[in-house]
Amino acid sequence: MCGIMAAVNLMKYGNKCYFLVGGATGMIGDPSGKDVERNFLTEEKLRSNEANIYAQFKTFLARLHDEFGINFEFEMVNNFDFYTGMGYLDFLREAGKYITVNYMAAKESVKKRLVDPDKSISYAEFSYMLIQGYDFAYLYKNHGVKLQLGGSDQRGNVTTGIEIIRKKYDEEAYGLTIPLITDATGKKFGKSEGNAIWLNPDKNSPYFVYQYFMNTTDQDVEKYLKVLTLLDFETIANIVKQHNENPAARYGQKRLAAEVVAVVFGKDSVAQAEKISEVLFGNENKIEIIKSMRPEDIEALIKEVGSIPAPADLKVLDLFTQSGLTSSNGEAKKMMQQGSLFVNEIKAEDMQKTFADSDFVNGILLLRKGKKSFKIVKK
Repeated sequence: MCGIMAAVNLMKYGNKCYFLVGGATGMIGDPSGKDVERNFLTEEKLRSNEANIYAQFKTFLARLHDEFGINFEFEMVNNFDFYTGMGYLDFLREAGKYITVNYMAAKESVKKRLVDPDKSISYAEFSYMLIQGYDFAYLYKNHGVKLQLGGSDQRGNVTTGIEIIRKKYDEEAYGLTIPLITDATGKKFGKSEGNAIWLNPDKNSPYFVYQYFMNTTDQDVEKYLKVLTLLDFETIANIVKQHNENPAARYGQKRLAAEVVAVVFGKDSVAQAEKISEVLFGNENKIEIIKSMRPEDIEALIKEVGSIPAPADLKVLDLFTQSGLTSSNGEAKKMMQQGSLFVNEIKAEDMQKTFADSDFVNGILLLRKGKKSFKIVKK
């Protein structure tokens, strides 16, 4: 998303962007930022990844156009297509001729793997920068691409492309790298690191993304607003100013979470994420919020907390036990005596209590144990 948003900011000023899907480079694996060899993906998995990435990019960019009124020109390209019909010897003549082994070995991503006896680099990974470099040269020659944009871990690959263009065509090209967002340990976010936050709603929900950014530290709010939203700097400065006046109110986090969800999932998803957050964590009237929810919002809430179908006999003790909030009716009785069980935000006090269809709100009963454990009974 960092790369996409950086590209969007360039496209807003009339630049055409070529989004490159790594159908060829994905077959090898980039050694940048890696201490060990990557495992090869199957061709079937690679082709599936390409199709999903392509569809995701188009959906993402179409949303920015339709919901935010941003007009821009872009084209999707796959570097697998660049090498159709090209033999190995042809590639050496087209790209390998222009880059020395000394130049490649001096790259930080390669050098640290060469000097450490406990780590290694295959010839395939060593050659990765040549392929990415040739990608840039190909796009430069065939599409007039002058600037390659990438994460800061791609600097060596980007400059390899600049070098090929300089030597092969005697022309100047440029690179722009952007800092990666890293986690607390300094690792970049990504699926291969096991800490990905997905742009695909099938992988994580708008609510999950909203809550993730609600937990942003105060010092990171401004940075994330600049990198991951479409807000201008003046608006961001005002948000930060208002946030700093009362950090405990978390105004900056709320705006950040809402803006990111709007960009990634659409503006309608913001209200849904806010409502679910208010039901699970807020101090507002939860039942009134549930009354205002659309069917898709209810389904999203159910997805987050889990549900059981309404049993034929709606006895209060059975509901808590069958939902898994209590392990047995005995535990349910004990917790009820302690005042820790609630149905539709009303304290459960009568052990013989049963519920009727008229007790359901928007098709559900909201069960709560303690302050933060919820389950839904769905009619």
